[in-house]
Amino acid sequence: MAPVLNARGIGLRFRGAAQSVLEAFDLVVEPGEFVAIVGSSGVGKSTLLRVVAGLVEPDSGTVTVTTTAAPDRRRRAIVFQDGRLMPWRDLRGNIGYGLEGLKMSAAAGRARVDKVLELTGLSDLADRYPHQLSGGQIQRGGIARALAVQPDLLLMDEPFSAVDALTRESLQDELLRLWQVSGKAVLFVTHDIAEAVFLADRIIVLAGSPAGIVMDERVGIARPRDRADPALDAIGKRIGAAL
Repeated sequence: MAPVLNARGIGLRFRGAAQSVLEAFDLVVEPGEFVAIVGSSGVGKSTLLRVVAGLVEPDSGTVTVTTTAAPDRRRRAIVFQDGRLMPWRDLRGNIGYGLEGLKMSAAAGRARVDKVLELTGLSDLADRYPHQLSGGQIQRGGIARALAVQPDLLLMDEPFSAVDALTRESLQDELLRLWQVSGKAVLFVTHDIAEAVFLADRIIVLAGSPAGIVMDERVGIARPRDRADPALDAIGKRIGAAL
């Protein structure tokens, strides 16, 4: 089976910058794989994710998302760290926003939104506006909006960094449940090593300028995982040493 993501030879330098952010950078993600990207602040993690999402055009190289095109879905979707819900739309309207422009009936769109509301446990909050939601509910809304377009590749840019520790763990558990149910590939950017080790099948460590892969670690620990497992801590220490 072909990789869901095949990024080859990616190069990017921002105008006026003395150094490239990325140069001859390669990345492959397999179908259904959960890949975490970690690295120090400013190394280029979020920039890489935006290149993969198609939000930033690289100066060189190619990004190929190998999925079956369909008029009623999108190949990739992104979740940002602040949820990015529009304050003038209720939760249902925010989730349905990503469906605008797709070729599907209004009834099919409503059914799609209802399905992801139920999947993310937000059905009872569908008519609330963002100011009526907690931080964790807003993040779940952002995930629901991304899932509604039925992507094969879900891109997540430090989506839990703005919530408290208990909410963060709850959202991590929720994400794993949704990932296992949906079968989507996930590319997850985080600065939190413990989060990466707990969530991912594979962890990529970025370092240097331009950014390069200094470690590509597969987490061979069965799920469900225990956050207190010494084996997870050992992997985390190896990753920390590579940063």
